[in-house]
Amino acid sequence: MKKNFLLITGGTGGHVIPAKNFANYLSRKEINCTIITDKRGYKYFDDYNGKIYTISSSNLNGNFIFKIFGIFQILFGLFQSFIIVFSLKPSHTLSFGSYASFSPMLVCIFFKPFYKVKLYIHEQNSIIGRTNKFFLNFTNKLFLNFDIKSKFNLNFKDKIFVVGSPENNFQKNIHKSNKNFDGTFTIFISGGSQGSEFISNFATNLIKMIDNEKIIKAKFIFQCSKHLIKKIEEELRNIKSPIILKDFFINVDEILASANLAICRAGAGTIVDLINFRIPSILIPLPSSKDNHQFFNALMLAKHDLATIIDQNNDDLNEAKKNIYKIYNNAEKLESMKKKFDTIKVKNSSTLIYKLIVNEN
Repeated sequence: MKKNFLLITGGTGGHVIPAKNFANYLSRKEINCTIITDKRGYKYFDDYNGKIYTISSSNLNGNFIFKIFGIFQILFGLFQSFIIVFSLKPSHTLSFGSYASFSPMLVCIFFKPFYKVKLYIHEQNSIIGRTNKFFLNFTNKLFLNFDIKSKFNLNFKDKIFVVGSPENNFQKNIHKSNKNFDGTFTIFISGGSQGSEFISNFATNLIKMIDNEKIIKAKFIFQCSKHLIKKIEEELRNIKSPIILKDFFINVDEILASANLAICRAGAGTIVDLINFRIPSILIPLPSSKDNHQFFNALMLAKHDLATIIDQNNDDLNEAKKNIYKIYNNAEKLESMKKKFDTIKVKNSSTLIYKLIVNEN
Protein backbone atom coordinates (compact mmCIF):
# COMPACT_ATOMS: atom_id res chain seq x y z
CA MET A 1 0.00 0.00 0.00
CA LYS A 2 1.32 3.45 -0.92
CA LYS A 3 2.36 5.52 2.10
CA ASN A 4 0.03 8.46 2.58
CA PHE A 5 0.82 10.41 5.76
CA LEU A 6 -1.60 12.68 7.59
CA LEU A 7 -0.09 14.90 10.30
CA ILE A 8 -2.44 16.54 12.79
CA THR A 9 -1.48 19.52 14.92
CA GLY A 10 -2.54 22.99 16.01
CA GLY A 11 -2.35 25.68 18.66
CA THR A 12 1.05 26.87 19.82
CA GLY A 13 4.48 26.51 18.24
CA GLY A 14 5.39 23.75 20.69
CA HIS A 15 2.85 21.48 18.98
CA VAL A 16 3.10 22.80 15.44
CA ILE A 17 6.83 23.24 14.77
CA PRO A 18 7.75 19.55 15.38
CA ALA A 19 4.90 18.58 13.03
CA LYS A 20 6.15 21.01 10.38
CA ASN A 21 9.72 19.70 10.72
CA PHE A 22 8.55 16.11 10.28
CA ALA A 23 6.37 17.13 7.31
CA ASN A 24 9.39 18.74 5.64
CA TYR A 25 11.39 15.58 6.33
CA LEU A 26 8.73 13.49 4.56
CA SER A 27 8.63 15.96 1.67
CA ARG A 28 12.38 15.65 1.18
CA LYS A 29 11.87 11.88 0.92
CA GLU A 30 9.12 12.55 -1.67
CA ILE A 31 6.49 10.92 0.54
CA ASN A 32 2.92 12.16 0.25
CA CYS A 33 2.09 14.20 3.36
CA THR A 34 -0.92 16.32 4.30
CA ILE A 35 -1.38 18.61 7.32
CA ILE A 36 -4.54 19.29 9.30
CA THR A 37 -4.26 22.25 11.67
CA ASP A 38 -6.28 25.15 13.05
CA LYS A 39 -6.03 28.89 12.40
CA ARG A 40 -3.53 29.39 15.23
CA GLY A 41 -1.28 26.64 13.93
CA TYR A 42 -1.46 27.65 10.27
CA LYS A 43 0.82 30.67 10.71
CA TYR A 44 3.81 28.41 11.49
CA PHE A 45 3.72 26.69 8.08
CA ASP A 46 5.21 29.54 6.10
CA ASP A 47 8.09 27.36 4.84
CA TYR A 48 6.06 24.22 4.08
CA ASN A 49 4.98 23.67 0.47
CA GLY A 50 2.73 20.64 0.96
CA LYS A 51 -1.03 20.44 1.28
CA ILE A 52 -2.55 22.03 4.40
CA TYR A 53 -6.15 21.97 5.60
CA THR A 54 -7.38 24.39 8.27
CA ILE A 55 -10.27 23.30 10.48
CA SER A 56 -12.35 24.91 13.19
CA SER A 57 -11.38 24.08 16.79
CA SER A 58 -11.83 25.36 20.32
CA ASN A 59 -11.11 24.56 23.92
CA LEU A 60 -14.00 24.56 26.37
CA ASN A 61 -12.62 27.09 28.83
CA GLY A 62 -14.43 30.26 29.77
CA ASN A 63 -18.02 31.07 30.64
CA PHE A 64 -21.17 29.21 29.62
CA ILE A 65 -21.65 31.16 26.37
CA PHE A 66 -18.06 30.55 25.33
CA LYS A 67 -18.46 26.83 26.06
CA ILE A 68 -21.58 26.63 23.87
CA PHE A 69 -19.79 28.49 21.08
CA GLY A 70 -16.79 26.17 21.53
CA ILE A 71 -18.97 23.07 21.18
CA PHE A 72 -20.32 24.34 17.84
CA GLN A 73 -16.79 25.02 16.64
CA ILE A 74 -15.71 21.50 17.60
CA LEU A 75 -18.72 19.98 15.82
CA PHE A 76 -17.96 21.99 12.68
CA GLY A 77 -14.31 20.90 12.91
CA LEU A 78 -15.51 17.31 13.22
CA PHE A 79 -17.53 17.69 10.00
CA GLN A 80 -14.55 19.28 8.22
CA SER A 81 -12.25 16.49 9.44
CA PHE A 82 -14.68 13.82 8.22
CA ILE A 83 -14.66 15.24 4.68
CA ILE A 84 -10.85 15.60 4.64
CA VAL A 85 -10.03 12.14 6.02
CA PHE A 86 -12.66 10.51 3.79
CA SER A 87 -11.05 12.05 0.69
CA LEU A 88 -7.42 11.44 1.76
CA LYS A 89 -7.74 7.84 2.97
CA PRO A 90 -4.43 8.10 4.91
CA SER A 91 -2.31 5.01 5.56
CA HIS A 92 -0.56 6.60 8.58
CA THR A 93 -1.79 9.35 10.89
CA LEU A 94 0.51 11.08 13.39
CA SER A 95 -0.93 13.53 15.90
CA PHE A 96 1.20 16.11 17.70
CA GLY A 97 -1.45 16.96 20.28
CA SER A 98 -3.35 20.13 21.29
CA TYR A 99 -7.12 20.42 21.42
CA ALA A 100 -7.10 21.12 17.66
CA SER A 101 -6.13 17.47 17.12
CA PHE A 102 -9.22 16.07 18.84
CA SER A 103 -11.71 16.14 15.95
CA PRO A 104 -9.44 14.75 13.18
CA MET A 105 -8.12 12.01 15.48
CA LEU A 106 -11.67 11.00 16.37
CA VAL A 107 -12.53 10.76 12.68
CA CYS A 108 -9.40 8.70 11.98
CA ILE A 109 -10.45 6.22 14.68
CA PHE A 110 -13.83 5.93 12.96
CA PHE A 111 -12.18 5.18 9.61
CA LYS A 112 -9.48 2.92 11.05
CA PRO A 113 -11.27 -0.40 10.31
CA PHE A 114 -12.19 0.74 6.78
CA TYR A 115 -8.86 2.20 5.62
CA LYS A 116 -6.57 0.20 7.91
CA VAL A 117 -5.08 3.53 8.95
CA LYS A 118 -2.38 3.27 11.61
CA LEU A 119 -2.47 5.89 14.35
CA TYR A 120 0.49 7.44 16.18
CA ILE A 121 0.96 10.17 18.77
CA HIS A 122 3.93 12.41 19.48
CA GLU A 123 4.10 14.01 22.95
CA GLN A 124 6.45 17.01 23.24
CA ASN A 125 6.08 17.78 26.94
CA SER A 126 7.21 16.09 30.15
CA ILE A 127 3.52 15.56 31.04
CA ILE A 128 1.27 13.92 28.46
CA GLY A 129 -1.39 16.30 27.18
CA ARG A 130 -5.06 15.60 27.71
CA THR A 131 -5.88 15.09 24.03
CA ASN A 132 -2.99 12.67 23.58
CA LYS A 133 -3.97 10.83 26.77
CA PHE A 134 -7.55 10.46 25.50
CA PHE A 135 -6.37 8.66 22.34
CA LEU A 136 -3.58 6.60 23.91
CA ASN A 137 -5.55 3.35 23.88
CA PHE A 138 -6.28 3.66 20.15
CA THR A 139 -2.74 4.29 18.89
CA ASN A 140 -0.17 1.91 17.48
CA LYS A 141 2.77 3.77 19.01
CA LEU A 142 3.40 6.71 21.34
CA PHE A 143 6.51 8.78 20.58
CA LEU A 144 8.01 10.81 23.44
CA ASN A 145 10.25 13.86 23.33
CA PHE A 146 11.54 13.24 26.87
CA ASP A 147 12.10 9.95 28.67
CA ILE A 148 8.97 9.91 30.83
CA LYS A 149 8.11 6.24 30.30
CA SER A 150 7.96 5.69 34.07
CA LYS A 151 4.84 7.88 34.21
CA PHE A 152 2.82 5.46 32.08
CA ASN A 153 0.95 2.29 32.93
CA LEU A 154 3.01 -0.84 32.23
CA ASN A 155 0.30 -1.94 29.79
CA PHE A 156 1.62 0.69 27.37
CA LYS A 157 5.34 -0.12 27.65
CA ASP A 158 5.52 -1.96 24.31
CA LYS A 159 4.10 0.97 22.35
CA ILE A 160 6.23 3.76 23.90
CA PHE A 161 9.41 5.04 22.22
CA VAL A 162 11.63 7.95 23.27
CA VAL A 163 12.51 9.69 20.00
CA GLY A 164 13.11 13.36 20.84
CA SER A 165 11.48 16.13 18.80
CA PRO A 166 11.61 16.40 14.99
CA GLU A 167 14.32 18.87 14.10
CA ASN A 168 15.10 21.05 11.11
CA ASN A 169 18.26 20.68 9.04
CA PHE A 170 19.85 23.87 10.31
CA GLN A 171 19.63 22.79 13.96
CA LYS A 172 21.22 19.43 13.19
CA ASN A 173 24.24 21.11 11.66
CA ILE A 174 24.99 23.69 14.35
CA HIS A 175 23.82 22.37 17.72
CA LYS A 176 27.48 21.75 18.72
CA SER A 177 28.53 25.32 17.96
CA ASN A 178 31.12 27.06 20.14
CA LYS A 179 29.65 29.05 23.02
CA ASN A 180 32.77 30.92 24.11
CA PHE A 181 32.38 34.69 24.22
CA ASP A 182 35.05 37.33 23.66
CA GLY A 183 34.08 40.12 26.00
CA THR A 184 30.39 40.53 25.12
CA PHE A 185 27.88 38.20 26.71
CA THR A 186 24.83 37.67 24.45
CA ILE A 187 21.52 37.18 26.26
CA PHE A 188 18.51 36.09 24.21
CA ILE A 189 15.11 36.98 25.69
CA SER A 190 11.92 35.46 24.33
CA GLY A 191 8.33 35.31 25.51
CA GLY A 192 7.64 32.19 23.45
CA SER A 193 5.30 31.78 20.51
CA GLN A 194 2.57 33.76 22.31
CA GLY A 195 4.82 36.68 23.33
CA SER A 196 4.63 36.73 27.15
CA GLU A 197 3.97 40.21 28.56
CA PHE A 198 5.29 39.10 31.95
CA ILE A 199 8.66 38.04 30.53
CA SER A 200 8.89 41.26 28.53
CA ASN A 201 8.37 43.36 31.66
CA PHE A 202 10.62 41.12 33.77
CA ALA A 203 13.41 41.31 31.20
CA THR A 204 13.06 45.08 30.81
CA ASN A 205 13.60 45.60 34.55
CA LEU A 206 16.46 43.08 34.55
CA ILE A 207 18.23 44.86 31.67
CA LYS A 208 17.98 48.21 33.48
CA MET A 209 19.41 46.65 36.64
CA ILE A 210 22.34 44.97 34.82
CA ASP A 211 23.12 48.07 32.75
CA ASN A 212 23.10 50.29 35.84
CA GLU A 213 25.48 48.04 37.81
CA LYS A 214 27.97 47.75 34.90
CA ILE A 215 29.42 44.49 36.25
CA ILE A 216 29.19 42.62 32.95
CA LYS A 217 29.36 43.63 29.31
CA ALA A 218 26.15 42.28 27.81
CA LYS A 219 24.30 42.41 24.51
CA PHE A 220 20.54 41.77 24.58
CA ILE A 221 18.51 40.24 21.75
CA PHE A 222 14.94 40.75 22.82
CA GLN A 223 11.79 39.24 21.24
CA CYS A 224 8.48 40.56 22.52
CA SER A 225 4.91 41.17 21.39
CA LYS A 226 4.50 43.83 18.74
CA HIS A 227 2.15 45.92 20.89
CA LEU A 228 4.81 46.18 23.63
CA ILE A 229 7.73 47.37 21.50
CA LYS A 230 7.10 51.13 21.79
CA LYS A 231 6.63 50.87 25.55
CA ILE A 232 9.86 48.85 26.00
CA GLU A 233 11.82 51.13 23.67
CA GLU A 234 10.79 54.08 25.81
CA GLU A 235 11.75 52.32 29.06
CA LEU A 236 15.15 51.29 27.68
CA ARG A 237 16.04 54.48 25.79
CA ASN A 238 18.83 55.40 28.25
CA ILE A 239 20.43 51.95 28.29
CA LYS A 240 24.05 51.90 27.11
CA SER A 241 24.19 48.15 26.43
CA PRO A 242 23.45 47.12 22.81
CA ILE A 243 19.86 45.90 22.40
CA ILE A 244 18.11 44.40 19.38
CA LEU A 245 14.35 44.53 19.97
CA LYS A 246 11.85 42.91 17.58
CA ASP A 247 8.56 41.09 17.67
CA PHE A 248 9.88 38.38 15.32
CA PHE A 249 13.30 37.15 14.22
CA ILE A 250 13.62 35.34 10.89
CA ASN A 251 17.16 34.20 11.75
CA VAL A 252 16.29 32.74 15.17
CA ASP A 253 18.55 29.69 14.64
CA GLU A 254 21.54 31.95 14.07
CA ILE A 255 20.66 33.92 17.20
CA LEU A 256 20.42 30.74 19.27
CA ALA A 257 23.77 29.61 17.89
CA SER A 258 25.43 32.78 19.20
CA ALA A 259 23.55 33.15 22.50
CA ASN A 260 25.39 32.60 25.78
CA LEU A 261 22.25 32.60 27.92
CA ALA A 262 18.48 32.64 27.36
CA ILE A 263 15.58 34.00 29.40
CA CYS A 264 12.33 32.37 28.31
CA ARG A 265 9.29 30.21 28.98
CA ALA A 266 9.63 26.43 29.24
CA GLY A 267 7.57 25.05 26.39
CA ALA A 268 8.73 21.75 24.92
CA GLY A 269 10.10 23.36 21.75
CA THR A 270 12.08 25.86 23.80
CA ILE A 271 13.65 23.09 25.90
CA VAL A 272 14.67 21.22 22.75
CA ASP A 273 16.25 24.37 21.30
CA LEU A 274 18.19 25.03 24.51
CA ILE A 275 19.57 21.48 24.41
CA ASN A 276 20.35 21.56 20.68
CA PHE A 277 22.17 24.88 20.95
CA ARG A 278 23.68 24.25 24.41
CA ILE A 279 22.33 27.43 26.00
CA PRO A 280 22.21 27.88 29.80
CA SER A 281 18.92 29.48 30.72
CA ILE A 282 16.68 31.26 33.17
CA LEU A 283 13.30 29.62 32.73
CA ILE A 284 10.01 31.17 33.84
CA PRO A 285 7.33 28.47 33.39
CA LEU A 286 3.86 29.64 32.45
CA PRO A 287 1.81 29.13 35.65
CA SER A 288 -1.39 28.42 33.72
CA SER A 289 0.10 25.70 31.49
CA LYS A 290 -2.01 22.53 31.49
CA ASP A 291 -1.07 20.24 34.40
CA ASN A 292 1.81 22.64 35.12
CA HIS A 293 3.73 20.91 32.31
CA GLN A 294 6.07 23.87 31.71
CA PHE A 295 7.44 23.56 35.24
CA PHE A 296 8.18 19.87 34.67
CA ASN A 297 9.75 20.70 31.30
CA ALA A 298 12.03 23.20 33.06
CA LEU A 299 13.03 20.54 35.60
CA MET A 300 14.46 18.47 32.74
CA LEU A 301 17.27 21.06 32.50
CA ALA A 302 17.36 22.31 36.09
CA LYS A 303 18.15 18.84 37.45
CA HIS A 304 21.33 18.92 35.32
CA ASP A 305 22.21 22.42 36.65
CA LEU A 306 21.66 23.82 33.15
CA ALA A 307 18.79 26.14 34.03
CA THR A 308 17.50 28.29 36.87
CA ILE A 309 13.74 28.23 37.41
CA ILE A 310 12.08 31.51 38.40
CA ASP A 311 8.56 31.39 39.82
CA GLN A 312 6.49 34.01 37.99
CA ASN A 313 4.54 34.70 41.17
CA ASN A 314 7.76 35.71 42.98
CA ASP A 315 9.15 37.90 40.18
CA ASP A 316 12.68 37.43 41.57
CA LEU A 317 14.93 39.78 39.59
CA ASN A 318 17.83 39.40 42.03
CA GLU A 319 17.86 35.63 41.61
CA ALA A 320 17.98 36.00 37.81
CA LYS A 321 20.71 38.64 37.98
CA LYS A 322 22.78 36.54 40.39
CA ASN A 323 22.72 33.56 38.04
CA ILE A 324 23.70 35.66 35.02
CA TYR A 325 26.70 37.06 36.89
CA LYS A 326 27.66 33.60 38.14
CA ILE A 327 27.75 32.18 34.61
CA TYR A 328 29.50 35.24 33.15
CA ASN A 329 32.32 35.21 35.69
CA ASN A 330 32.95 31.47 35.80
CA ALA A 331 34.67 29.96 32.77
CA GLU A 332 34.87 26.59 34.52
CA LYS A 333 31.10 26.56 35.05
CA LEU A 334 30.50 27.36 31.39
CA GLU A 335 32.80 24.52 30.33
CA SER A 336 31.07 22.18 32.78
CA MET A 337 27.69 23.14 31.33
CA LYS A 338 28.87 22.34 27.81
CA LYS A 339 29.85 18.85 28.93
CA LYS A 340 26.51 18.35 30.67
CA PHE A 341 24.65 19.39 27.53
CA ASP A 342 26.70 16.84 25.60
CA THR A 343 25.46 14.07 27.91
CA ILE A 344 21.87 14.79 26.86
CA LYS A 345 21.67 12.70 23.75
CA VAL A 346 20.13 14.52 20.79
CA LYS A 347 18.34 11.99 18.63
CA ASN A 348 17.88 12.09 14.88
CA SER A 349 14.19 12.25 15.65
CA SER A 350 12.55 12.50 12.22
CA THR A 351 14.46 9.52 10.86
CA LEU A 352 13.78 7.51 14.01
CA ILE A 353 10.03 8.21 13.94
CA TYR A 354 9.82 7.36 10.25
CA LYS A 355 11.63 4.04 10.69
CA LEU A 356 9.46 3.09 13.67
CA ILE A 357 6.36 3.78 11.58
CA VAL A 358 7.24 2.15 8.27
CA ASN A 359 8.94 -0.89 9.82
CA GLU A 360 5.92 -1.76 11.94
CA ASN A 361 4.52 -5.20 11.21
